[in-house]
Amino acid sequence: MNLQHIKYAVEVQKTGSITQAAENLYMGQPNLSKAIRELEKSLGIVIFKRTSKGVLPTAQGEEFLRYAKSILDQVQRIEDLYHSSGERTRFSVSVPRSAYITEAFGRFLSQLDQDRQVDLCFKETNTDETIRDVEKRESGIGIIRCQAIHETYFQNLLADKDLEMRPLWEFTYQVLFSQSHPLVNAPFFTPEDLRQYVEILHGDITVPSLSVMGNSQQEDYHAKKKIQIYERGSLFDLLCQLPDSFAWSAPIPRTVLDRYGLAQRSCDVIDLRVKDGLICPKGYCLSPWEKAFVQQLERVQEEIRRKDGPPYPAGQAF
Repeated sequence: MNLQHIKYAVEVQKTGSITQAAENLYMGQPNLSKAIRELEKSLGIVIFKRTSKGVLPTAQGEEFLRYAKSILDQVQRIEDLYHSSGERTRFSVSVPRSAYITEAFGRFLSQLDQDRQVDLCFKETNTDETIRDVEKRESGIGIIRCQAIHETYFQNLLADKDLEMRPLWEFTYQVLFSQSHPLVNAPFFTPEDLRQYVEILHGDITVPSLSVMGNSQQEDYHAKKKIQIYERGSLFDLLCQLPDSFAWSAPIPRTVLDRYGLAQRSCDVIDLRVKDGLICPKGYCLSPWEKAFVQQLERVQEEIRRKDGPPYPAGQAF
């Protein structure tokens, strides 16, 4: 068994086709088939079976491929960690649409060595896509968001995919609206007070839902109008242009709120506890760059908790 054969097997699983995998690997199909047979012989198992839906892994093949992906991940980490001058660093992460995460990513970027060649991928998406990206190794790490009451569901789901979730932040959803919204200066307000306004929400939230009104005690809650969007930039624009609109969101740094003329307020809503978790393959060791990104996330969280404390120092480039 050699590393190249492991890469071949992972590519076959990714494409579900010997022909397509051979094309992606720039090699002939007979040579790829021979390499897979040699790998199976050395392991004493059958990795793939041919079906009407293409080439699929066997039960033993699934187990082997989980280990194979982990090996390739660690090899990539070693190569990135001990790269020689001139080689490129790769960093990829899938995250929920959240201003505090984007703020942390921007600070992370500002710390990068300006002379370093870097390939970066920062993907804002929903929970299902994030899990898929990390499972398929299209993203090195991911962040998923779930209501605290659904944490066990996601822990079990991730375990089935040989992934794990590490605690990142627990917070309470807040109401986000323009600084000119009628409720911005109200002493307090309830979900009932929000019924007459326009709710803006992301249209591809997955089940179990992140709907803040999912509690059985509030099933009769309905905003006057709802606008579904699919990317975060539109949210801020619409909140500013529609002074009677609002959205539920994670806590946002004061600097971001001021930049867009927005405000955030707490609301008397039952069980709005939400958890953000870092997901990765089981036993995964974060790279130095991933650790640096997580550190920035923690710093932004602390800044939000202190409301509007002094900015953190930029630190040294890495």
